[in-house]
Amino acid sequence: MTVSTKMFADQMLNRFSQLNEEIQLRQTQVSTGKEITQASDKPIEAVKLSAMEERVTQLSGFQRNVATAQERLTMADTTLENVDNIMTQMRERVIAANNDTFSEPDLDAIRVEVSELRDALVGLANTRTPDGQALFGGYNTDLQPFREGPDGHVNYLGDGGQHTLAASESMRLPTSVNGGEVFMQISTDAGSQSLFDIVDSFIAALSTAATHEDTLVATEREGMFLRINADRTPRDLSFVLSGPEGSASITVPDVVDGSHSGVADAINARTFETGITGSVNEGRLKLTSTTGEISLSDLAVEGVDLAAKEPAFTITTGGDPVVTMVPKAQTLSAQLSKIVDAGQDIAISRTTVGARLQRAEVQEEVLASRSVTLESQVNEMSAADLEKVITELQSLLMTQNAARQAYSQIGQTTLFDYLK
Repeated sequence: MTVSTKMFADQMLNRFSQLNEEIQLRQTQVSTGKEITQASDKPIEAVKLSAMEERVTQLSGFQRNVATAQERLTMADTTLENVDNIMTQMRERVIAANNDTFSEPDLDAIRVEVSELRDALVGLANTRTPDGQALFGGYNTDLQPFREGPDGHVNYLGDGGQHTLAASESMRLPTSVNGGEVFMQISTDAGSQSLFDIVDSFIAALSTAATHEDTLVATEREGMFLRINADRTPRDLSFVLSGPEGSASITVPDVVDGSHSGVADAINARTFETGITGSVNEGRLKLTSTTGEISLSDLAVEGVDLAAKEPAFTITTGGDPVVTMVPKAQTLSAQLSKIVDAGQDIAISRTTVGARLQRAEVQEEVLASRSVTLESQVNEMSAADLEKVITELQSLLMTQNAARQAYSQIGQTTLFDYLK
């Protein structure tokens, strides 16, 4: 079979092209350090490698989310620590305020201080992350979750959700605690109450402590003249009545402003225990006893669980000066238990944050371990054997050079050279 000069040239050019492609492939492998430089090199291995690289990218996303969760939880822990410190100061102030030796100016000084601490609490509840998201607003991270209304009452504008981030294929990690649960649902003996309402109650009690009493006492035989001041909403009323015969806890249902007859009837029903009788005289409630000794204390009113700056329910005497009795909830002594309850709930919320932070740290270690293993597998599949590749490259370059020299010599030979 004869081979024409043109066919020989075409074959050599094709071979040179193949050598160039092989050399370029090895050079790319050396420069990148990767075995597979494009999917066409090894299609099956390339598909597997692509899937593994996607998993690496996904793991990186999980790791960023865990880092963000840790940052938010750490900020929440620091914020709640500051709230806890403020509640400790509140507890110290309410204990101090219950000292009988404190004068009205002393109580005013405490009230001013507590008012400043209250404003600090509102600011802490509205804490934002470095990227401007509300820390305690639930899913509503863009708005200010705690806002004071025209009446001075602090309202929660967030929702009941828990802000979370994906920490794995099957785990979402909470990044804080819900502000509605932390600040608006303090567990007390009177039920769930707002932290801010509890603090406002303390401030109100400080405002009225010097001018209102929690006990009314009469020692004269002419008795005690009282007026019940309330709104038109029927409420159950209870108090402890003490007289020459002893004491009795008396409950009167559906009391409204000026409803003295019902109270008198309830008192007369227990006269055998107290030695006190009640009657209505000129629109007032009159209490009398055989010896003149009468004591009215522990006033409790249905629905009145917190102190108010202007108490809606009071009992006033008809003497001079007028003495005003307020429900137990209005007294300074009633504030201590609520302040303590609030501090305990904040401590529990901080414990919850700590547990979630620990969970995030554990997940961080799990993801780091998975990432190391996966990256090792990716490197094992994608990394080129540089010693082998360089050896092959050198061999190809030598082959290319030899082929060029041979082709050059053969290409210069003509028919006349064979006829000599």
